[in-house]
Amino acid sequence: MKANTRAFSLVEVVIALGIISFALIAIISLFTVGLESNRESSGQIQAADTASLLMATTRAMPTNLPPGFALPNLSQSMVTNTVQIGVDGTTTSASPSYNLYYIVGTNTATGSKLARVYLRLWWPLTAQMPTNNPGSYYEVAGEVALP
Repeated sequence: MKANTRAFSLVEVVIALGIISFALIAIISLFTVGLESNRESSGQIQAADTASLLMATTRAMPTNLPPGFALPNLSQSMVTNTVQIGVDGTTTSASPSYNLYYIVGTNTATGSKLARVYLRLWWPLTAQMPTNNPGSYYEVAGEVALP
C-alpha cells in the first residue's frame, strides 16, 4: 500500500461516533420530555372539559341535578366532599377517571340567591390531593344563580 493513501484513522471514526451518539441521546431525551408534556396537557384538557360539564349542568339545574351526578343539589348551606368521578361527571361511572373535591352552597357573602361552586379535579386516582404540581390537577370556581 502507498503511504499517502487517503482514509480515516480509527481515532477519527471513534470521535465521530461519539459526537453522533451524544447528539442522538440528546434528541431521544427531548422526545421523552415531549411525550410527558403531551400526556399532562391531554389530562388537563380532559379535566377542564369535565369541570366545564359539571359547572354547566349545575348552572342549568341547580336544585334538580340528575341522579348519580357528582355534585349535590345546591342548598342554603355549604357542602364539602371528595368523590371519584368519571369523565361524564357522575359518581356511578364504571371506570372513574378523577378525584373531585368540591365546596358548593350559599353563605353570608353570597346571600340566598347565589351559590358558590369550587371544584378541584386531580389524577391519578390513587394520589393524594396535590398542592404544588399544576400538571396533575385542575381547579375552577364560579357562582350559580339559584331559583
